[in-house]
Amino acid sequence: MRKSILMIAAVVMLMGCGGKKAQTESVDAVIADSTVTDSAAVVVEKPYDFEAIAKAIEGCEYLENFSHGVARVKKDGQNFYIDLHGNIVEKPKVEEDPDRLTCEYEDGKYGYKDSKGNVVIPFKFHFAHNFSDGMAIVVNESGEVGYINTKGELAIPYQYDTMAESDGNDFHEGLCAVVVDGSHEWVSYVDKTGKLAFEGVFSYGGDFSEGLAAVGTTGEGARSGYIDRSGKMVIELPAGWWGRKFTDGVAQTQKRDSCYIIDKTGQRLFKVNNEITYTGDAIRYSEGLAMVYGKGKYEKKRGFMDKTGRITFCQE
Repeated sequence: MRKSILMIAAVVMLMGCGGKKAQTESVDAVIADSTVTDSAAVVVEKPYDFEAIAKAIEGCEYLENFSHGVARVKKDGQNFYIDLHGNIVEKPKVEEDPDRLTCEYEDGKYGYKDSKGNVVIPFKFHFAHNFSDGMAIVVNESGEVGYINTKGELAIPYQYDTMAESDGNDFHEGLCAVVVDGSHEWVSYVDKTGKLAFEGVFSYGGDFSEGLAAVGTTGEGARSGYIDRSGKMVIELPAGWWGRKFTDGVAQTQKRDSCYIIDKTGQRLFKVNNEITYTGDAIRYSEGLAMVYGKGKYEKKRGFMDKTGRITFCQE
């Protein structure tokens, strides 16, 4: 393998959007509005009560993003859940998949166990990922890359010299990005049989999400944007801009320290306030809201941002 593969677990990265300071205005000392937008009239359906949520999280010590209609909040040492209208509710009962397999590492090898801890797929891989969309990336002793199904069968043979260094090297919506020339320089997309999904190669290929994947090329004639499942570029970004995957109908685009949220037409909804940061590699929306962290005057605060750029932070 041309580059060593590192297993990074339980590491949280904080990435920020900086650049020229965006103006904000206080609504009630809790809610701040981003004032920069490229949309003449952004109409956003709001199945939530932003002011009620702001009041519910006031003084909180910990906060999670909304999922299944609720968000976990910790205040005064007590954990509880709120709904999208700021009401305290019971934790929802979400049934776990009994067939879910977990990738684990034992005695220098990777293998898979079921929910009861039984070994289902032997510990025989030099490296492996958790299953995604019914497939998992595995690496043999020679550093060759293939994909197995949940039965442990090698659905795509060890035929790639190295793992794609893009976000999209796990299957999502039936497709994943693979290295096509062994140099890390070009990737394309394959289906679950290993067949190329379409013509075209990219220097970067992200996960498919909501039918689109962020891609880009570098060098002379560089382009970036979003392709559909046929490989057609349906959203082209301005030169130098890169995209992240779509969640809840919107996506983050970035150029250096400037960030915008766009919709599926490619229209910019708003410029992200530079006084926020986020976990992972991008801002992720769920049920109309994204959990964000504050910096500057909002240092060490958590809160929510809606699809117009309005932000509410926990206030002490």
